[in-house]
Amino acid sequence: MNQNQLLFKDAIRADYWQLANRNLLAKIFSEFMYEELIETKIYKLSDDSYEHHLVINRDLKYIFTASPRIFGSWQVIPESICCINKNSKSSELEVSNFIASIYQQIGIDGLTVGHLIRELNHTLIADCHLLANPQNINQHLLALESAAELEGFMRAHPWFIVNKGRLGFSYDEYLRHAPESANLQQLSWIAIKSSCAEYKAIKNLDYKKLILNELGAEEIRKFDTEMNNFGLNPEDYFYMPIHEWQWQRQIIQLFAKEIALKEIIWLGKSSDYYLPTQSIRSFNNQTNKSKFQVKLPLSIFNTAVYRGLPNERTRLAPLLTAWIKEIFSQDKFLQQTGLIMLGEVASINCPHPVYNQLQGIPYQYQELLGVIWRESVSNYLASDEKVITMAALIHIDNENQAFIIDLIASSGLSINQWLEKLFTIVIPPLLHWLYKYGVVYSPHGENTMLVLDENNHPKRLVIKDFIDDVNISKSDNEALMNLPDELTKVLYRLPDADLAQFIQTGLFVVLYRYLSDILATYACYPESQFWESLYQVITKYHSEHPEFATRIEEIHILKPQFKKLTLNRLRLLEVGYADYAARPKVESTGMVDNPASKFSWGNWDEKRFSIIDKKVS
Repeated sequence: MNQNQLLFKDAIRADYWQLANRNLLAKIFSEFMYEELIETKIYKLSDDSYEHHLVINRDLKYIFTASPRIFGSWQVIPESICCINKNSKSSELEVSNFIASIYQQIGIDGLTVGHLIRELNHTLIADCHLLANPQNINQHLLALESAAELEGFMRAHPWFIVNKGRLGFSYDEYLRHAPESANLQQLSWIAIKSSCAEYKAIKNLDYKKLILNELGAEEIRKFDTEMNNFGLNPEDYFYMPIHEWQWQRQIIQLFAKEIALKEIIWLGKSSDYYLPTQSIRSFNNQTNKSKFQVKLPLSIFNTAVYRGLPNERTRLAPLLTAWIKEIFSQDKFLQQTGLIMLGEVASINCPHPVYNQLQGIPYQYQELLGVIWRESVSNYLASDEKVITMAALIHIDNENQAFIIDLIASSGLSINQWLEKLFTIVIPPLLHWLYKYGVVYSPHGENTMLVLDENNHPKRLVIKDFIDDVNISKSDNEALMNLPDELTKVLYRLPDADLAQFIQTGLFVVLYRYLSDILATYACYPESQFWESLYQVITKYHSEHPEFATRIEEIHILKPQFKKLTLNRLRLLEVGYADYAARPKVESTGMVDNPASKFSWGNWDEKRFSIIDKKVS
């Protein structure tokens, strides 16, 4: 048991458990109201807040205070929540009791609610461990030099109520592998016969060059000796890392024949130490930070899907990187923005010999074995720069302080000035990719990073996770005409209006909805001012690029409304915990006002209170 495990051994205790339940219940109320899964009776208070009564039945109701926010969201005050059961008032809260009391009213079936409560408890245990970490305070987080270290303090997806479920991990496995444990890990390695796998890479990165970079000559000799002891020729095999959990829980059982025939050989651990990211399956090298990030399949169920690596996408990741990098290298505007594109430069894909031939089977069985190597952001940073996950901008520490407030304070800039710098480095490159090339990324907090200068001023944007989240336009343009045929089979081609959704939802809803809320809550910074500042940066780019006027009009990213996606509703009412043949797609449920539209932010206060007043009892 390492130091962090010793530190956390008493994390599941009454005070942390109660606080974790209270905080998660506040999130559930907020997100369920946003997704219209629950409806409350609203009573106006003396200030800009409202008392909500959530009536479960004639004997049971929950009361809490909340302030209205952009997108029709509510900022629920956790300390205000109380439960009234048969006229007995209690401030002791338990998420599972709430779900058990309301699931039928919402329309959740029994199978789903059974798994949901388990996943909620996994999430609560992880929250307890975050609360138990005395270093989870902004003063410490701001002093961290490593983005990989900062990852371990994050609270995971801000929208999903089950954001740290990690179904499949035992508690001991959770302590070893979860990012909040900050457990330095050595990766396990196997040899797989080259006839059973396929190596792909960008130009000038052959297999031997990559493995020499990742393992070094001494480690390779050690593995070669192990292979020779089996009477095998190392030249007939690929060496590849594998997650220890995946080996123990999936590969031994499902690739038993290949192991028996010595087509797969267990080699042991390499010497470098890694830290996992929020995605659990990606690892940053801490022994040598210039080495590649390693992305491995991990067949646990987390947030919404099993975290494997789809066969075809794993195989084609380097080809997509090469195509994206070629465009980037010839576009002066993108280069001038300072944008960093972290390419997925090499991969080994190992399809299962039986499962890969079957149609309609659960998708998790076609994502079992492989690896993707991604560039390290460290190789792009100047000596006076550091990088943080964009998710840190919405982090609240254990003293209930907002990381963004302390970050801006340390910069010497006003909130206005800091936000303008942030929007200026994030928005133009995303729009440029969309308008000029018909390419969108999914720029939520875990897929993007923020480079800061020595004064903690926003300086550059980092985009990663291409093969999973790149989508392209159905409209033809020169760049898409040069798209390799193999990529057209795996990339989603969408109407331009749907492409805009990746920015509107992936950035505006999944990140900026929470960031504007935090600034309003902790700094009394008006949300309308936040969104007006964003609007100004968008329109500035539009005015400076008249050559895209037709595309700008067709895509209409500033339209007054866009589709409202509902992630929790998808899980609770539509897909549950069934094993599907493909990863589930989120469908829209109505429309939501676009606060980046001048139409929306210009009369937002009036509209907000008009809607609320109709509901006030």
